Amino acid sequence: MSTDAKSSTSNPRSSKKREKGVKIFMWPKLIYIYPSAIVSLICALGMYWLPHKTYDPSKPEVGVVQTVPATGQPQAGAVESGETVVVESAPQAPTRRQRFNTPQNLLGVLFLGVLAFNMVVMALDFPRFELIGIILAILFTTFFLLWLGSYFDLDLLRPLDAALANVYVFANAGFYFMYSLVVFAVLGIVYLTRWLDYWEILPNEILHHHGPMSDLERYPTLNLKFDKEIPDVLEFLMLGAGRLVLRIPNVDKALVMENVLFINSKEEALKRLMSRLNVRITNENEGG
Repeated sequence: MSTDAKSSTSNPRSSKKREKGVKIFMWPKLIYIYPSAIVSLICALGMYWLPHKTYDPSKPEVGVVQTVPATGQPQAGAVESGETVVVESAPQAPTRRQRFNTPQNLLGVLFLGVLAFNMVVMALDFPRFELIGIILAILFTTFFLLWLGSYFDLDLLRPLDAALANVYVFANAGFYFMYSLVVFAVLGIVYLTRWLDYWEILPNEILHHHGPMSDLERYPTLNLKFDKEIPDVLEFLMLGAGRLVLRIPNVDKALVMENVLFINSKEEALKRLMSRLNVRITNENEGG
């Protein structure tokens, strides 16, 4: 009697656990722009501590006019004229290299570099072997240029240095803050609307929820097979993203789920789900 009571009390909990499935969401590639939003916040903080730095230091003003009270003393190096003081000499303009190394320019270059990297990740796919080939090609080209410069005594970095010296980009703290705010707002909308199209895999069926009215499609899970693919290594390194392919018997096309985040955890959950075997034991009175 005691064993029957234990089994009856444990069955509802186990059945609820069995009924809990795996929800799979497909995300747009826009989510990979989040590093630029984080860097934009860092740049906003940096520009907040650098007031009055949104100008080109290589083009200083020729003269600065400053109004002082009648009893005030003019500054050194200035000529007094009534209530105004005209600065005779302007500060010496920095070189292009010094201008490139200014904090406001380095913050702008950092932001644009991360933004360019995010756009490349969203635009192109980098399979595993292709990415390794690109890295090896870059390393070989760098080694060959360094060897060529050392053998012929050439300064091959001078054109690159001259090109970088002409770069000067800057923005104020408000621009960086508004950019990060817009990106995070869009990502919030994407997070909330993910429930408009998602998959739910249960032990006995596959449910496809889609549309604003929650339209439903059902597929059986009998003899279900699934494959995990990593089409882009960079996306996998950023958010563990990958592709999940479900192959259902008596269904002509495979169900392809693109851009599934944290694909390894979804794979393990599907393995545990597919390995369950629901067995129900009935007695004579129940089975009649």
